[in-house]
Amino acid sequence: MFKALKELFDLPLETKILNTSPKPYFGYIAEAPTRPLLEGMGSDDAPTPEKVFSFTNLLWPEGNRSFCETVHSFTTRVTGLEQTVTRMVFENYGVVKYYDSHIESMNYLLRVMKYRKCEESESNLGATPHTDKSYITVLHQNQVHGLEVQTTSGDWIKVTPTDGSFTVMTGDSFLVIGHMTAWSNGRLQCPIHRVVMEGDNTRYSVGLFAFSRKLVEVPKELVDEQHPLRFKPFSQIGLLNFMMTEEGRKAESTVKAYCGI
Repeated sequence: MFKALKELFDLPLETKILNTSPKPYFGYIAEAPTRPLLEGMGSDDAPTPEKVFSFTNLLWPEGNRSFCETVHSFTTRVTGLEQTVTRMVFENYGVVKYYDSHIESMNYLLRVMKYRKCEESESNLGATPHTDKSYITVLHQNQVHGLEVQTTSGDWIKVTPTDGSFTVMTGDSFLVIGHMTAWSNGRLQCPIHRVVMEGDNTRYSVGLFAFSRKLVEVPKELVDEQHPLRFKPFSQIGLLNFMMTEEGRKAESTVKAYCGI
């Protein structure tokens, strides 16, 4: 997969910018003043063979069978991992009866990222502190580390996965009051994380982000006296669009500002 990513990011800029999307962060992003080390691309609905084929042929009009097969195989397997984790959460909270309809509503974004080394005059912050807006995010990286997660006490700890391992995090929609998940009505914690680059090597990272095509609603089983309803039903894409507004950028908690009660 990482060999495929290098091949992808080595394409000319005029080719990469063809990767567009009306959804924020679903298409190509170039190095910017606020994140000069990061370059990213996205393949929407990536577990679907036809979508991966279209994504591949957009960038290689002559076709690239090896790339297409690699990306589809990788995405299919990681989607299976995400669904296993999701089922564990549903079972743990006694709402497994909603699992099948939840999975049927899912759309999976495969987001690939390249972080170059920083120059002397630049900050080594590859990605600013943030929480994801997905239900669940599954991350995989090459052996150039950089991912850090903030503890509840405010300290930053480095995430150093072993070879072939994956990092699974809840996002704002599975989120948040004081960074707690909306779907779970405040039971799950959503980690604040960032990327800090060290050394001279290029970091490649690939993430699978789970989004629902339906409104996110808190199951009635998760509302009680200790956990009163905290969020109105909301659209995840609507949340992403809100995040791009001035109000969304200033909000301490994007999802609370968007749909909190």
